[in-house]
Amino acid sequence: MKFTRDDGEDRQAILHIEVEDDRVEKHLQRAHQKVAARINIPGFRKGKAPRNIVEQFVGRDYLLEEAMESLVPEAVGVAIEESDIPSTHTPPRVNVTERDPIVKIDATVALPPVATLGDYKKLKFDDELEVVTEDQIEEQITQIQESQATWEPVKRAAKLGDMLVITSKGLVEGKEFANVDGGEFLAEAGSMNPVPGFSEQLKGMKEGGSKEFDIEIPADYPNEEFAGKTANFNVEVAEVKKKELPKLTDALAASLGEDFKTVAELRTRISDNLEAQATDGLRRSLEEKIVDALVEGAEFEVSPMIIEHEAEHVLEDQQRQLAQYNIDFEQYMQGIGKSTEDIVAEAKDSAELRLKRMLVIDTLAEDTGASVTDDEVAAEIALMQETPQYQNENLDTDEARDAVQRILRRRTAIDQVIDVTHKPKAAKAKAKKSTTAKKKPAAKAKAKPAAKKKPASSAKAKSSSKAAKSEK
Repeated sequence: MKFTRDDGEDRQAILHIEVEDDRVEKHLQRAHQKVAARINIPGFRKGKAPRNIVEQFVGRDYLLEEAMESLVPEAVGVAIEESDIPSTHTPPRVNVTERDPIVKIDATVALPPVATLGDYKKLKFDDELEVVTEDQIEEQITQIQESQATWEPVKRAAKLGDMLVITSKGLVEGKEFANVDGGEFLAEAGSMNPVPGFSEQLKGMKEGGSKEFDIEIPADYPNEEFAGKTANFNVEVAEVKKKELPKLTDALAASLGEDFKTVAELRTRISDNLEAQATDGLRRSLEEKIVDALVEGAEFEVSPMIIEHEAEHVLEDQQRQLAQYNIDFEQYMQGIGKSTEDIVAEAKDSAELRLKRMLVIDTLAEDTGASVTDDEVAAEIALMQETPQYQNENLDTDEARDAVQRILRRRTAIDQVIDVTHKPKAAKAKAKKSTTAKKKPAAKAKAKPAAKKKPASSAKAKSSSKAAKSEK
């Protein structure tokens, strides 16, 4: 098969292909078999008429058009492979310029996009690591106590925050509305269940008591049948319970099943976890800022074909998500007041930004020479398979290892930039104080040396179980 290549604008190449007769003949024979099997020719059973008879019956142009369905994709695929154009997973645009006597095809192929980075080493970020406070630790302790709380019956009047066992009958213009038959109801301030204000009406009620009251249903109530109308309730209280938090003891800590023996060990673990979250949060924040800066400072060469192809995936994702909630895409567009053109334009913008963000990170990995060992890839996969998300997935494949390696290279490249560009304010202040101390007479310079700054790479997450999820 003959072909020539012209490199055009916008990172696209055009292959001018001439298909050899043998290949055309092979597909014509396939077309004959398909056509003969579906048409009735007098004197022949379906599929048994010779090719010359079929060709006389339907015409050579018809047979050739049928052959083109399989011939064109094959010929274009072979030409792309032989031209050594790297794959971008973007379908080529194909135009058949001649069918007879020689099949000629023009195929426009998207070339891999290119990003030229700005001087990212001049970037500076002074974000500081969030300090874990006692209030944060106490908040976690309270949440643990809440999770272990019990509800104990009381004889007093109900307060907001209590659990009540109630029988409630609600009517709206004679129709049943939000009835409860001897069920538990948590009277929370500001609760929308069943309507705003219901919980507040229970305040002050006692065991064995009853009450009748009206509540105006909001105009934006989800059930339009009752929206804006008045609900009449009759409520009987069978029991009032208050929440009892367990005391913070070593026994409570030991009961959590996390190898704690004392409250002190529990506090230490909480503090360590909060510090790890703060460290991970700092790194993610720095990564976001770095990638934003890289995109802003880079120059891109991207084929519009790639952006359009990625935009199709964005739209498919949107439609799939809406379908999960049984929402029709056309109705969704009407609801948000946007046209198909608006949605497509937004999808293209989103696809272009997503593509550029990934492109600058991959280019950064090349520029920095970021590398990952096989042992690091294996360790990452082992961590991933400890998480529920990947427990049932086979990650012992070349494809999975390549994907994880790419993710780790990107992470390593970002870490290298963080090391260069992250200059926390606290570290600057300590450095300035240390410099000032050196200017004093030796006899008086008793100030302690500034603490050595912790490498920014330590802001990397300890676990990366979500790594493969970001690989597209």
